[in-house]
Amino acid sequence: MQFKISKSEFLKSLNLVAKAASTTTPMPSLCGIKIEATGDSITMIASDSNISIKSTLYVSEEENELSIFEEGVCVIDYRYIVEIVRKLDGKTITLEIMDGTLIKITGGTSEFKLNGIPVNDYPEINFSISQNKFKFKPSILNEIVEQTSFACSDKETRPALTGVNLIAKDKKLYVNATDSYRLASKIIDIDEDLNFNITIPSKHLSEVSRSIQNEKEIEIAIDNQKIAFIFDNNIMLTRLIEDSYPDTSRLIPSSFTQTLTLSSKDLVNAIDRTSFIKSDGKNVVKMAIDSEYLTVTSSSQEIGSSFEKIAIISYTGNPLTISCSGKYLTDAIKALKSETVVMKFNGDIKPIIIAKPDDENILQLISPVRTYN
Repeated sequence: MQFKISKSEFLKSLNLVAKAASTTTPMPSLCGIKIEATGDSITMIASDSNISIKSTLYVSEEENELSIFEEGVCVIDYRYIVEIVRKLDGKTITLEIMDGTLIKITGGTSEFKLNGIPVNDYPEINFSISQNKFKFKPSILNEIVEQTSFACSDKETRPALTGVNLIAKDKKLYVNATDSYRLASKIIDIDEDLNFNITIPSKHLSEVSRSIQNEKEIEIAIDNQKIAFIFDNNIMLTRLIEDSYPDTSRLIPSSFTQTLTLSSKDLVNAIDRTSFIKSDGKNVVKMAIDSEYLTVTSSSQEIGSSFEKIAIISYTGNPLTISCSGKYLTDAIKALKSETVVMKFNGDIKPIIIAKPDDENILQLISPVRTYN
C-alpha cells in the first residue's frame, strides 16, 4: 500500500475516527485505526465495540490531494499515527507499507517507520445502513443533547436510564431522559413517518454531537441493534441499549393547581448564591410562593442558612411551599434557554414541571424533596 494525501484532510479524518479507538480493550487491535486504500479512495475505521467510526476520502475531491500508488490495508495504533501526522511538516504526507506490518510515513523532511498491528487481528465492523432513515440539521442534535442528556443517570444499575430514549411516531420524534428523580422531554417534528423506540447511550450521543458541528444536514439510520449518523462521507455507529425504557409519559400531569411565571435569571442567580449551603452533600432549596413573591431559603445545621425574596411575573393558585434539589432546578431552567420560565405544581409532594411560556414541545420535570424545617 502506498498513497500521498493532504496533511490537513488526512488529520481531520484521523482525529474523527480516533474518537472511537479504545484504550482499555482486551483486544489490542482496537487501539488501532484501520486504513485501507482502494482504487479511488482511502477509508479509515476505528471502534471500541460500542461506538465505531468510518471516514472516507476520495481521489475525486481536489482538497484531498489524494494519489493512490498501490492498494492495500494496514492497522496503526491511533496514538502514534495521529501524533505523527499532526507534527509532520509539509502540506502532503505519504504513507507506505514497507514489509509486513512495518509502515513508513513521510512529510516534509521527516520520516517515521512504525510497527503496525496485524490486519488479520482487526475485527470486521458492520457498517451496513438500514433503510429506516430520517434527516435533520446538526443544530437539532445539539439541542437534544443540551436539553435532555444531563438528566440521564450515571449509575449502571439501570442501564436504560443511562441513555436518551427516542420514540418516532406520527412524524414526530419524542426524546426523553431520566434518572428517576428528574425528566427532560422534547418533541421534534420530522418529515418521515417512522415507527421506532430506541435508547442511545448518553455519552455516545454527546460524542456524536461534538463531532458533527459544521454539516448542513445529517442522515440517521436505525435498526434493532445500532444507530448510524451519516455526514460528509463519514459514518458514526453506536450500539443501542437493549433494556426496555420506562413509560415516562405517565409522569407528566395533564392539569395543575398552581402555576408560577418568573424570570429565569432571577431564580438561577438566587439558587447559585445558596449553592454552598449543603446538607448531606446536597443543596436543597425551599420555595415559598404567594401572589407577589417567591421566597427561596436554604439551610444546613453545619453551615447556616440563606433567605432571598424574588418578585414574580404571575402566580395562580393557593400559596405553596415546596422543596427540591437546587442543582436539578438550575439544570432544568438552563436547558430551556428562555428569559422567563413557567413552573407548574400540584401541591407540595407531586412533581414540578418547568417549561417555556410559549413552547409546549420541551419541558423539564423534577421530584420534590421532603424537608422537616
